[in-house]
Amino acid sequence: MKHRKGWFVLGAAAVLATAVMTSLAVAGNRADNPPGISAITNPPAVDTTKPAKKPKFITVRLWSGPYQKAFAASVAKQFTKATGVGVHWDTTDELVSYQKIDQQIRSGIRPQADASMQAQQRAYLDAVRGLTLPISLKLAPNMKKAVFAIAAPQGTPKSAEAWAYTNPYSVTVSLVVNTDKVKPNEITKWADLFKPKYKRSIVLDQTFWSTAFPLAKSMGIDPTKNAPKSMDPVWKRIHQLKPNLTALGNGQDVTTALTNGNATIAVTCTCNAISAIRSGAKLALVVPRDGMFLVGDAYYIHKGIPSENAYYAQVFANYLYSPATQAYLAKDQGLLPSVPGTPVPGYMKAQPRAFPRSAAQIKAANGVVAPIPLIARYNDQWQLAFENAIK
Repeated sequence: MKHRKGWFVLGAAAVLATAVMTSLAVAGNRADNPPGISAITNPPAVDTTKPAKKPKFITVRLWSGPYQKAFAASVAKQFTKATGVGVHWDTTDELVSYQKIDQQIRSGIRPQADASMQAQQRAYLDAVRGLTLPISLKLAPNMKKAVFAIAAPQGTPKSAEAWAYTNPYSVTVSLVVNTDKVKPNEITKWADLFKPKYKRSIVLDQTFWSTAFPLAKSMGIDPTKNAPKSMDPVWKRIHQLKPNLTALGNGQDVTTALTNGNATIAVTCTCNAISAIRSGAKLALVVPRDGMFLVGDAYYIHKGIPSENAYYAQVFANYLYSPATQAYLAKDQGLLPSVPGTPVPGYMKAQPRAFPRSAAQIKAANGVVAPIPLIARYNDQWQLAFENAIK
């Protein structure tokens, strides 16, 4: 979710749909005899024997810019100091990287990265298609310190000794308003966004789930019941928001739209607005009382890499959950730590509805935790329905 770039003015070129396959078993997009859901519910045993030789480095795909710099200053620095193994970064576009690495693995070619930080549904899809290697809790014991419901893939048994992938942090999606134009207390529920006075003033995150799932919550709709048709009323409701929309966006571009006056209200990841707010931008976070969205990005290891790289890629996961990394990413990037007791910035403590760090706080904020298996299955279909609703 972090730092996905690009924004599109409504009425311009059509937004490209995310190219994640909607089915978990589409011919030509799966490994031979893929494990299916058992990759999550019954991860295979992992050989945790330390290899005789170390790789000079492992390669990790992630988002560029401040995010990559934060990872270099925290997890990579600790990992290299402890192991002597360096870290190279692959900052290829997330979708391009995802598709290329999957193609390389299926073709028997060593993938360009040993591991990736990616949107969680992609980690889920690669796991059930047999394109990943599990992460042993023996090599990454810090993972056990994290809140299980956030850090482990949905469906993982608590007794599992390895996980298919892991989510070292989570992010929330809320509303961000330009306080020169909108008083934060004007908006208390999702229905307020539909008021005529906000005509041509709202920018939405270009990924459907940021708006669709919390809006569904506010409408009393459970997406899991009778999916994918369960979301049809949500698309109709979003279509009614069209007169108030000015753009779709992602990443820091959303914040830019707010600060330069192109929009006054945004639906976006809170992490995208924090740096601007701390720099003095007249922006404020607003969490509608009838629904907010919570999702984590995933770290996972690719199949088809040398065994020594696989070993140290698992060790790398351990440092994602170190106290120093968790605190650094919270302070520098506005990412919600998954390890309880991690020190967090004052703004997180002061706004528990925007930054819930416990099950009780998530419930109090009417939080919607991303239903990853459902997103993985219907991502393309729902993304297209979202885009069609606002054309």
